[in-house]
Amino acid sequence: MRHVLNTAPVHRRMAHVNGEAAVAVLRRLIHAQAPAEPFGRLWQEATVEHRVRDGFWDERDLTERLRDIDIPVYLGCDLENVPLHLPSTFKVWKALRDNAHVRMSLLPPGGLSWPWESLHVEALAWYDQWLKGVDTGILDGPPIRYQVVGTDQWRTADTWPPADSELRPLALRADGTLATDEGDPGVRELLHLPSDELSARPATLGPSPLPDRLSWQTPTLIEPLDVVGDVELRLDATTSGGDLAFIAVLQDVGPDGAMVPVTAGWLSAELREVDEAGSVDGAPELPCRRALPVPAGEPVSYRIPIVPTAYRVAAGHRLRLVLTHDDRGEDGPTILGFTHAPVGGASHTVVRSSSRLLLPVLHRG
Repeated sequence: MRHVLNTAPVHRRMAHVNGEAAVAVLRRLIHAQAPAEPFGRLWQEATVEHRVRDGFWDERDLTERLRDIDIPVYLGCDLENVPLHLPSTFKVWKALRDNAHVRMSLLPPGGLSWPWESLHVEALAWYDQWLKGVDTGILDGPPIRYQVVGTDQWRTADTWPPADSELRPLALRADGTLATDEGDPGVRELLHLPSDELSARPATLGPSPLPDRLSWQTPTLIEPLDVVGDVELRLDATTSGGDLAFIAVLQDVGPDGAMVPVTAGWLSAELREVDEAGSVDGAPELPCRRALPVPAGEPVSYRIPIVPTAYRVAAGHRLRLVLTHDDRGEDGPTILGFTHAPVGGASHTVVRSSSRLLLPVLHRG
């Protein structure tokens, strides 16, 4: 394919192609018939045979080898790209921490949709610096440059999370609010019925008495709230047992009720084991190397990593946390429309008000 694209006639023909044209081609490709070998085999190995992180995944994971890289690296990602590239941007940044020549830019939505459409100034300055020996200024200042989504402000930082970001624990109160205090201890309940079991439920029973998702939201903000850094949901919950997915989505809710997704996190209940030595508040490390049974009716504490963000919730808006076991469907809480394959069977889940959302709040000067 590389040889074909590099032939002069094809290269000239592709010169006008932009991101939208590429998407049109990709949409046709994803519906094409893929050969069973190797794609059918790889699908089965990845989704069925190697559910935990074992030698199959270790052989394909190059993260540890990043520590040996000493060439200059410039990282960039769109802060809206939560389901795809953004998590790995931070993972690579961490893996390259011993490399003295690394820079990272975090751009607003649409800022890095396609590499050949974005960061032209930065790319030229970066290559002139390292390939031509020209002092372009690309190395001046702190190594991290990011924009807080919802503003036109560019900020810089020496570390991620930024030093002026502080984790603020918010309680998932029994009355459905996110607040600094728990209030009266209590619980909230949700019922998850997979589509096959939902269709088998007698229609004469009417709608389910329990919702299939829960949400908590802050009171209307008097001042803007800058959420910048690592985010974690510490969930205290009881389920009816067996594996299931926890899907948590943060949303910005405007005065008119319009919603904008901010970031999200996901966890398989059986893969909840945390590497305490490699974890910090706001960023739990999940080895995913063994599945732990989920006890029926017993309280379990989950540490759910949520993809880091840099986002301003404006005054007059509210921050909402949505929790569900299944994000499929027309009104599923998704980002960029990406959904997850179903995990586990039917479940009755009880969430305790002792749960906390660890929210990174930036101190604005």
